[in-house]
Amino acid sequence: MTSSNEQLGVGTPSVSSSNATTGSAIHPQMFASLLREAEFMDEPTPEEIAEADRIINEAMAPYAEQDIYRRERELRKEVLSEAVTPHLLDLTKPAPIIKPIIEQNGMMIASLGNISAVVGAAKSKKTFLCTALVGGLLAEKGDFGITPRLAKVLWVDTEQSLLHVRKVTERIHRLAGWNESRNCGMLRTLTLREVEPKRRAELLYMAIELYQPQLVVVDGISDLMYNTNDIEESDRIVGQLMALSTEHNCHIICVLHTNPNSDKARGHVGSALQRKAETVIFVHKVGDCSMVEPQFCRNEEFEPFAFLIDEEGLPRLTDLPKEREDSRNECVNIMQRYYPNGIERMILLDRLQSELGIGYGTAQVKVSKALRSGKLLSDGKIIQLA
Repeated sequence: MTSSNEQLGVGTPSVSSSNATTGSAIHPQMFASLLREAEFMDEPTPEEIAEADRIINEAMAPYAEQDIYRRERELRKEVLSEAVTPHLLDLTKPAPIIKPIIEQNGMMIASLGNISAVVGAAKSKKTFLCTALVGGLLAEKGDFGITPRLAKVLWVDTEQSLLHVRKVTERIHRLAGWNESRNCGMLRTLTLREVEPKRRAELLYMAIELYQPQLVVVDGISDLMYNTNDIEESDRIVGQLMALSTEHNCHIICVLHTNPNSDKARGHVGSALQRKAETVIFVHKVGDCSMVEPQFCRNEEFEPFAFLIDEEGLPRLTDLPKEREDSRNECVNIMQRYYPNGIERMILLDRLQSELGIGYGTAQVKVSKALRSGKLLSDGKIIQLA
């Protein structure tokens, strides 16, 4: 009578580990089941049991490794999906609606969920401009051409003394028509001059989370950092502000100096802001007034304007300087210089891009605005001077 051991091939030369591994004689799992469930006619020796265990382990090893690899791959896929999926664009959902927070004369300057920059040389009245924008926003009937809105504002000063910060806040109260000696929940001001840079940034982030403002003014952003030319630190600060504006659905205006005798924002943080900002507003002195111009815009550019400080110490709109009024429409200037008898739209767009160093989209906006204002005329193909 043939023993179970002989049926399974244990201890006989007819079954080898290579046969068990490749499965040419019997599937490893069936082999293991048979071996474990068989009723031996003869008691197996310890050597036979050890040999059977070795064969089973060798036979099952490739299957175990594959199973481990499959589980690891599935787990990794779950981790990757959890990280990436929230950032996938879903076209089945309604498109986000751009919600302006600052509009001047119907032109959007700043929208919720974005950051912007106000740049200019020292004493060019950057802070005065920001107080005018905030005051116009909060005034019951608007001011400075700004559309009034019911909004909470957080003003963060990082460099001025307590006295000067108080004057700035009182100026906003006067522009908004509020009592200068009483606090208002619609406007909160943080004074962070005495705090070290890292703590300033932390307090700014906490105040945004605490008060949930729709508009934040950081005067100035460079004081949130130890080194404005440090690439990593600059990108981190700008990235954190972008994330905060999205997370809390607010707009953050960052005030920053330009390099001496230049319109370029100072340091690497200035370069990072110019790349990421929705709007970069350039302020510079022209005689007794300050000129305000769009330097970079993701939306349609607002019209340049000028302001001066009146006898009460408040910013007030004024006429553009004569030389700026005459030269502010680049489309008209280029048409007068090169194409007084008219030209095709595409040729004019190419000329604007090369002359002004701008992109195709910006050139399109400039031509469209000149047409709407009546400075240029078009029959659908040819552009002419009005």
